[in-house]
Amino acid sequence: MEDADAPRAVQWVDDEWEDMPGPSKPRKEIQDDISSLSMGSLRTAQHALVQAETISDSEDDSDDGQVESTSKAMASKEWSDRERPKAAPRPNKHAPMEMTSKRPVTRRRTVVEVKTVQPRDPRFIPLSGELSEEKYRHNYAFLTQAHKTELQILRENLKRARKLLVSSPKHLRSERESEVEKLELAVKRAESAVNKDRREEVERGALDKLKKEEKEKQGQGKGSWWMKEADKKKVLTRARYDALAQSGGERAVKKAIEKKQKKIGQKEKKSRPFGKRSAPSEGAGHPNKRPRIG
Repeated sequence: MEDADAPRAVQWVDDEWEDMPGPSKPRKEIQDDISSLSMGSLRTAQHALVQAETISDSEDDSDDGQVESTSKAMASKEWSDRERPKAAPRPNKHAPMEMTSKRPVTRRRTVVEVKTVQPRDPRFIPLSGELSEEKYRHNYAFLTQAHKTELQILRENLKRARKLLVSSPKHLRSERESEVEKLELAVKRAESAVNKDRREEVERGALDKLKKEEKEKQGQGKGSWWMKEADKKKVLTRARYDALAQSGGERAVKKAIEKKQKKIGQKEKKSRPFGKRSAPSEGAGHPNKRPRIG
């Protein structure tokens, strides 16, 4: 007699399974075998079935892609096998290569004209004309005097700042020290600008004098002549030293030459290759070192 309170299990069977022809094994035995399996085993079998179907679909897609890539490769091979037009031979091996003037027309078309501002550099447009150094120097001659005035004002400010630094209280000392440093740098920049203006004026005068002499010689029948860079450098150096001698005397020239030689010597010393120092022999100390006593 069956127990009425015992748990009952219901096995769900798909309708398609009933219609499909089964194996020679009776259907009841198959259903009994499936019902005896655990839920975990059934879940694992279901996952394996889904994975197998996915792999089969991907293999079909890869076969289609392989056929398509093969057809593309064959088409590209046919295109590459075509004979290309040969370039015309050059008349000389040093002649430039000839290129066709037939270029494909771009498909981009301007539908609406938009006015854009075109930047222009006044130094390189034909409206400005050719550069004239004489006009340039005449128009900007005020800069030389402006540099001298600026240097004079900066020197006065530096002198005043140094006096304030000496008598400054402790809480203002760092601020005034930084101000003095800034003024010293500004004075150096102004001195460089003034010296550059003076040097350019001396060099320009020397070149103008030489050009005038050469023009007079050509008027007397001498042929055209162009100065070498080495000769030009010598002329400019001599002109600078002559101007220095007029302003500061022979002592200033001597001081400038010594400074130049010292600078060249330091540069040569830096570029001089030094050999590696040999390690002192064992037991031999420093030759100038006194021996330890005791």
